[in-house]
Amino acid sequence: MTDRAGGKYGRFKDFLRQEGGSSTIEFVLWVPLVVAILLLIVDSSMLFMSRTHAMRVLQDTNRLYSVGQFTGDSAERIAKAQDYALNRLRGLSPSATVTTAESQRVVRTQATLETREIAQVGFLGLMIDTTMVVSAEHRVEY
Repeated sequence: MTDRAGGKYGRFKDFLRQEGGSSTIEFVLWVPLVVAILLLIVDSSMLFMSRTHAMRVLQDTNRLYSVGQFTGDSAERIAKAQDYALNRLRGLSPSATVTTAESQRVVRTQATLETREIAQVGFLGLMIDTTMVVSAEHRVEY
């Protein structure tokens, strides 16, 4: 056994008294929270961007419908409009659904997208598992 002043027990006590690693412990405790916040920001940004893209697709669909771009009788025009919008929304959400209707010279198109398919990281999906509904309308001009 060695003496207290300079022996192996003295070095162990000196090691326990050191505070050099205290900031590392705080860093390790905060990292998961910071990463979770960043993942939440990424997912919510993707949802907002996808909603904006879906709105643009629906507005384009309604505009094309309203100027007579889709030909045929009323049912055929509605089916072509739905196919047009659906083909452009499949990249966002493979299980997207689109409904189009014309009433009183106003065309309305509504899309339903699954948020779990849109979120890139999936962190937001742990908190919410729902659908995003986007709709647009336009007065028929022809």
